[in-house]
Amino acid sequence: MSESPASPPLPFAGLMWRSVALGVFTGVFGAIYLILIEEGTHAIWPEWADPDWFSGTWPVLVIPIAAGLIVGILYKVLSLPSRFPGFIEELEEGRVEPTTMPSVVLVAIVSLIGGASVGPEAPMGTAGGGAGTWLSERMGKDEERTRQLSFVGISGAFGGLLSTPIGGPLMAYELEHDQSTDYYFRHLVPGVVAGAVAFGIMWPIVGAPFDGLLALEQPDFKSWMLLAAVGLGVVGVIGAMVVGKLLVLTTRLFEPLTERPIVRGLVGGIGVALIGWTLPLTLFSGQTSIPVVLEDFEAIGIATLIALGILKALALGVSLGSGMFGGPIFPMFFVGTSFGLAVHLAIPDIPLALAVGAVMAAVGAAAALLPLSMAVIVTVMISGSYEIFGAIALATMTAFALRYLLMKRNQPSDVAVSMATHDQGD
Repeated sequence: MSESPASPPLPFAGLMWRSVALGVFTGVFGAIYLILIEEGTHAIWPEWADPDWFSGTWPVLVIPIAAGLIVGILYKVLSLPSRFPGFIEELEEGRVEPTTMPSVVLVAIVSLIGGASVGPEAPMGTAGGGAGTWLSERMGKDEERTRQLSFVGISGAFGGLLSTPIGGPLMAYELEHDQSTDYYFRHLVPGVVAGAVAFGIMWPIVGAPFDGLLALEQPDFKSWMLLAAVGLGVVGVIGAMVVGKLLVLTTRLFEPLTERPIVRGLVGGIGVALIGWTLPLTLFSGQTSIPVVLEDFEAIGIATLIALGILKALALGVSLGSGMFGGPIFPMFFVGTSFGLAVHLAIPDIPLALAVGAVMAAVGAAAALLPLSMAVIVTVMISGSYEIFGAIALATMTAFALRYLLMKRNQPSDVAVSMATHDQGD
């Protein structure tokens, strides 16, 4: 990352007021954004949640195809770039182009309502970062201040969405990888302020969508669970490698269609529809599917759980490759949940909360280099105890270390999900 030019930092009091303003914006925007997606989904999709093979109904085939076609038309009519940057690239760039925000959000809403296997976090990050860039540029287009406020906006978006004012900014911090000594006071502290404000606004409107999403019974902690967590971290690395390979392969298949966005969107919609018809629980971000899998995992069985994780990764690659827009992290949670449940069925002595929480967090840590934020966010999602948090953190550190060692020996795309942009490659 290039060094930012020296410039007078924002006074701390002024930075705090701007952080509050960005928190208000991301909180209000996030609430409206999530409500639109939820209401739109309920309006066009029938109530179903069937984990059986080839149980898809006609909406599973028709709606994703229509959504893919609409996305392709939007790219063509609005003259959009072939791919939007992901939030990691935006963090590294230090700015988010404000004029892209409406297009990004529109494409994302169509994608998410249409059943694309993407998460809601990327459009939220783009909106928050774009607001931070816009606010900075009204002050004179200073590069360091733009980087600072763009980070704060993205942190606010993540803090509100993830229902954890600490976990959201921590994720942005780990993704951005700026290690300067005063980083906490220039970025992380105001980021936490924005995240807390956004969370306070979104809580009474949409609640905490991911807090206690899994609501797993917490086991009595035993010392051997730490050793098990190391093994679960290894499982998470394997899961991340599978996801990474599938993402790279599937997105490359769409490269010849880059200049033909309508055909690309239509082909992607057909791909999502066929995968969804094969196993309907692979549709959408995974937020509504995870509770269904948890409720029926014993009847679903190990083989189908593994298939769900693999097909979810394939659906994510098809969705992103075809131009549908959204984030990869929440689909990764679904992958980790499926693989963790398979581990619990294979080795019942490993408690359910530990198997699911550790593998889910480890997949994210290995795929995106997010060991700290994954440990915090997943523990919140499973309503985990302090002891389980320690085991989950150990699993994420194991996965992170193994991923680093593999990267030293292989090309990064061979072992990880390229989440900085949506055009995965070497």
